Parts: sequence; structure tokens; C-alpha cells
Amino acid sequence: MKLRTELAPAPLATRIDCPDSTLLLGSCFTEHIGQWLRDYGLRSTCNPWGILFNPASIAQNLTNCLADAPREPEICHQGGRCLSYDHHGSIWADDEAALRDLLADIDRRARAAYLAADHILVTFGTAWVFERNGRIVANCHKSPASEFTRRRLTVDEIVEQWSKFATDKHLIFTVSPIRHLADGLHGNQLSKATLLLAIDRLHELFPTHVEYLPAYELLIDDLRDYRFYADDLVHPSPLAIEAVKELFLADAASPQLRRYMDEMSPLVRTLAHRPSDPDAPEYIALREKTLAEISRISQKYGIDGK
Repeated sequence: MKLRTELAPAPLATRIDCPDSTLLLGSCFTEHIGQWLRDYGLRSTCNPWGILFNPASIAQNLTNCLADAPREPEICHQGGRCLSYDHHGSIWADDEAALRDLLADIDRRARAAYLAADHILVTFGTAWVFERNGRIVANCHKSPASEFTRRRLTVDEIVEQWSKFATDKHLIFTVSPIRHLADGLHGNQLSKATLLLAIDRLHELFPTHVEYLPAYELLIDDLRDYRFYADDLVHPSPLAIEAVKELFLADAASPQLRRYMDEMSPLVRTLAHRPSDPDAPEYIALREKTLAEISRISQKYGIDGK
């Protein structure tokens, strides 16, 4: 008896291999994959500008870090902190000069990560955006609602914003299955549909550079059960995140990368274990042995040990 509308494996034309470098950008859904790749010692950079939800803000930050004359950030003051409307609230400083220096350093590192990347994995969260003085912001930072206007990006806007990155980089797009309930259920569906149509158009225009990983369909159409969601009924549960990782391995990882991760899994679990006595000689010996084995496997697959 078939109890699920199972998502069939559909390997990407270009898959991520062991020595490859990946830049991951977008919503909090990206963070799960990014942390997972880092845990396995793979070359990856995740969300240098913090978690960003809409395609325009992600594209604008990418454009800015690559520009010879980047635009000045719009800064706001909240709770004694200086923040940028183009960045997540986790990025802040005590004064404007310090924030500008911090943002410039972030852009330098993001530029280096982009130029070195073999793959750019981008997760779009919503097509709804807020504009302040005609400029799309990534985060309102609890500023008065009267300062912003709200609208939904069009498919054409998203395609125009992202086409410039699809000529020399391999872009892997996903759409976050996390529902933005503030938009209403219908508004959320319109938003997700806009994102999916834009990605499909980009794939049509750049078939060898743009691919799609169906994490959205996995949760919404295949798993389709609240046991795959956290207590807030919006974010994916740990079980769902594991299912997404399996999808990633099946569709986006090369056979060699899958073998590498199979060999590394027990070692990663060993390092993740928190002993009752981290200074115990037995634990220290086990940790040193585990790190030595990780280094051996990393060298075997052409990955620098970390």
C-alpha cells in the first residue's frame, strides 16, 4: 500500500563534489544545510549578511559586495545599537563608524567567498518586501510601520535581479517551505508561487547554470504532516530537516561526496557528543583519535581537514 506521494530522486546536472566551495544564502532554511556542511568540514560560507528572506535583498547584497563603488548602507538606531536596513539584526555595532567598518569587512569576505564558490545555493523565503523611501529593506528592525510600504515582487523583477549572476556561476535555488503566516495563507501561497515561477523562468533562460532543488515540494507535497513541523506549526521539525538532508544527498551531492559523508558520519557524531568529563584521559584520547581519522579521510577526498 502506498501511503505517500513520494518525491522521486532527480539528480542535478551539476552536483556538488568534495573539493568544491559553496556559498549559501537566504532564509533560515539555508542555515540548516550550511551548518551541516560545515560540520562535515566542507568548504562553505553561509549567510555573510545574516538571514535574508526576499530575493531582492539577497541580490542587492551580492551586487554591493562585487561593486567597485558599493552603495552606502541605511543605518537605524534601535535599543542603543546601530543596525543596517540591508542586513539581519544579528549584525550591529555600538556606533555608525564601527558598523560601517563591520559591513565593509563582511562585504570583503562575501566577495571572496562568491568569487571562490563553485556553487551558490540560494533559498528564497518570501516575495513580499518592505520599502523605505523607495528602497527595499531586508529588515525593518522594529522601526515604525508608517515608514514602510509593503508590496509583492513580480516574477520579472526577480528574474532581472538574478540573471546577472547566472552567467558564470552554478546557482542552485530552493524555496523555503516555512509559511509566512503574517501574509495570510493565501498571501503566502501567492508569494511562494511567485518565487517558484521566477526560478523556473531563470532555469529556462540559463539551463546550464540554474537548477532547482525541490525542498519546498518535499515538505508541502510529500511529507504533508504536522509531525514534520515544530511546535509553532510553521518551521520544520528535526525529522523534516533530516529528510531535506537526504534529498540534498540524493539530488545535489556527487557519488564521491556521498561516500565521503558516509565515512565521516560516525566521526562527526563522536565529536558532537558532549562528555560528562571533557578532561577525562579516555575522552581526550578518543577525541585525538577521531580528529586524526577525520584528517585522514579529508585528505583522501581532497578536503582540507578543519
